[in-house]
Formats: sequence, structure tokens, C-alpha cells
Amino acid sequence: MKILSLDHLHIYAANPAVSAKFYMDHFDAKHLVENKNNNGDTRIFLSLGGQVLVLGDFPAGLGPKELPDIGDGAYAVGHGISHFGLRVENVTTALAELSEQSVTILSQPVTEESGLTYAYLLAPDGVVIELTQYGNIK
Repeated sequence: MKILSLDHLHIYAANPAVSAKFYMDHFDAKHLVENKNNNGDTRIFLSLGGQVLVLGDFPAGLGPKELPDIGDGAYAVGHGISHFGLRVENVTTALAELSEQSVTILSQPVTEESGLTYAYLLAPDGVVIELTQYGNIK
């Protein structure tokens, strides 16, 4: 099977409109379309860094749970996505900007021997975002 590309990330949101506003306000995501699926659930499609991010209602019978401890929740409790990464020019500058906008910063920047720099922040719905700067890595 040949994969053409990564198509989208889909996040179940307690309030898809509030979550969409977060990504549009803080990461310059662009609204593509909003629709209802066959069950009447909201789906908001955003363009985020050249990829599609879908924010939607929880399916019937499911809902948000208490968030796991901050960190790699997928490893701590055995489910969910650990995080998704957004590439930025400068992690330190981006964190300062987001902090001024009252976004919860989970870690200070870490720079590895390879030159890779990263840090984590909290988005709505318990989503963890990693900001990544590649430095000398091509």
C-alpha cells in the first residue's frame, strides 16, 4: 500500500468551537469548513501548519474524562495520543509569546546534543503540543 500523505489529526473536544478558537488564536490555524456528520456531531476542519486538524464532538455515549497527570499521558495511562508537534523557528520566543497569552506551558526548552530543541504546552481537551526547533538538523 502506498501512503499519499498524512491526511489529518482528529481530536474529540468538549467544545469544538472553543478548541478551534484556541488553535486559530495561538497558532494561526485557518478555518476550512464546519459540518455535521451522519450522527449530527459537529466537525470543524482547520488548516494548521499545512495539515488538517479536525475538532469534533465526542461520539454518543462518550465524553471527556479527568485528565491524566501532565506528561506523556499515553504512556502513563495506556491510551491516547502522547502529543503532536508543531515546528517553530525559535522555541524560546514562541513560549514567551504563548505565556503572555496565558497558555499553560508544561516545560522549559530542552536542547539535545543534536541541536534539536523542544518544549511542551497544554491545549484544550487535554492535548499536549510539542514545539520543535531543529537547529542544525536538516
